[in-house]
Amino acid sequence: MNKYVLKTLLDEEKRRNKHPYWIYDSLLMIPDMISSCLNRGVMDQIETVLDQFERRNIKRIIFTGRGSSYFLTLSLNYIFNELTEISTCSYLTNLLKIYHLDDLDEFTAVFVHSTSGESEGDKEVVECAKARGAYTIGVTDLSNSTLAQTVDNVIVGPGGAKVELPATRTYATALFRMSVFAVALAKRQGNHRDRADSLQRILGRMPDLLKEWMPVWEKQGAEIVSKIEACQAFFVLGYGPNLSTADETALAFGQCGGIPTMPFELENFIRGPIQFLTEEMAVIAIANEGPLQDRVLRAVMAAKTIGASTLVVTPKSLGQLPYADAQIYIPEGIPDVLSPIMVMVPMWQVAYEFGKLGRGGHQDRLSMDREEFKAGMKYLMSKDKWVM
Repeated sequence: MNKYVLKTLLDEEKRRNKHPYWIYDSLLMIPDMISSCLNRGVMDQIETVLDQFERRNIKRIIFTGRGSSYFLTLSLNYIFNELTEISTCSYLTNLLKIYHLDDLDEFTAVFVHSTSGESEGDKEVVECAKARGAYTIGVTDLSNSTLAQTVDNVIVGPGGAKVELPATRTYATALFRMSVFAVALAKRQGNHRDRADSLQRILGRMPDLLKEWMPVWEKQGAEIVSKIEACQAFFVLGYGPNLSTADETALAFGQCGGIPTMPFELENFIRGPIQFLTEEMAVIAIANEGPLQDRVLRAVMAAKTIGASTLVVTPKSLGQLPYADAQIYIPEGIPDVLSPIMVMVPMWQVAYEFGKLGRGGHQDRLSMDREEFKAGMKYLMSKDKWVM
């Protein structure tokens, strides 16, 4: 973990034990932070990486990360595959070294995602990739981190180190600037130019859209929580680019609400877990504009009929759904491949409201103050935020 972040976490004066927690401040920063990703500093870094893509004749992209940093890479595959002629895939960072080194050569670019740039083992993975001739890029928020110093180039996010442990603004800005990179790569390649131009315009509007909608979502948060807080377990359903959103939502609800929460790809849920739904459970469904929206809504109808509570994320144009106990509207006209940011922000806001009930971990520090937790984590990590 970055020394500044560790020092901040241990600083009693920096600790907040009631609303507003540090994570709340980070949520409010998201619109300005993603807007900063369009400024010259980040764009210059993107141009540098694009130049290397051309010089090295990159034919394959591998995204790596762990936890939230891995989840967001799952979404990235969709926008890159839609816009570019370069094949992509996602691996957990440590598994790249164990199972997939033979996939690497001089025509491969490896994007290593790590908010702090200090995740244990990332340096060794980068060195192995470089030894195979691969081009390595760090996607991090700290330019002085070990990761930033090890890779060939970096795309550094704005905002610097965060105080809280959960990823909110860091997740959103990494996903945003990599989407900007995908659009820029498509334009360099000369492929799908009209589609790239369209997505670029929507990315440019996203900061203002978030500024407009986030107060609405925050106001809804407490009301939504009141409708599902009695549930004993949650299932989060997503598909395509928003399968990663389901993963991150489950993490946020579990950490903040202290309620067992499981993410599922839509069809996998229909083929299995729906069998043991009960009235003590809730289904959270992401029904953004996309090819399987109707399938998602039918799964929600089924869940409601079985007796579960339902929370549905939909474009405003769908109106109030009679089978939704609670509903979150998102702006209309957001393409499937760009929707994860617009969906995830209100999910974090609802999770934050759950955290106010005091059932989960500390909003900023999660379980790091529990001695039994720290003792347990020593079996898993020799150094990290959990082991000091």
